[in-house]
Amino acid sequence: MKYINRELKGTYGYIKKQLVFETVKTVILFAMAFGIFFLGYLTLGTRKSLWSVLAVLALLPASRSLVGLIMLARFRSLSKEKFQAYLEAASKAPSLYESVITTSERAYYIPVMIYGQNTLTAYAKDAKGDKGKLVSHLENVLKKGSHSAAVRIFDDEDAYLRRAREIDEKISDEDTKTAGAIFRTIKAVSL
Repeated sequence: MKYINRELKGTYGYIKKQLVFETVKTVILFAMAFGIFFLGYLTLGTRKSLWSVLAVLALLPASRSLVGLIMLARFRSLSKEKFQAYLEAASKAPSLYESVITTSERAYYIPVMIYGQNTLTAYAKDAKGDKGKLVSHLENVLKKGSHSAAVRIFDDEDAYLRRAREIDEKISDEDTKTAGAIFRTIKAVSL
């Protein structure tokens, strides 16, 4: 199923909006599956029919949608104050907000990342102990997407904001062009 609001990925408020969308989609898919079952049961008077098989098959996308809902429900959107602080620190630098990057071990919430000076710079408070794993995962993702950029993750918000201001002062048109391709690759691997 193609997401109606896929272009929202990487913007402020994405998690809150996507959570509502996933909830509605999950409820509709489960209602359809149970509706198919009850339609078959009420018309034929038995559970042993093709309608029951169709209902079970309809549970597959509903269950997949429920898993996506559970994954998103673990994270919260940025507060307005945090968003304004990140926006002020990097007003010209291309930015990506509210990304959830999944690896084979765990999911990481990255509230903000910017691109400039051939470096993808991000703030991820939750990655304190696993910062090296997240950096290597993002470097591999970028490498597979044919991008050559360094990755730097900050777990201290003040240090990130200082670095974001430095990058913002030296942003170029080439950085802006490259950021679009890099962010498309990042969005493709995030929830």
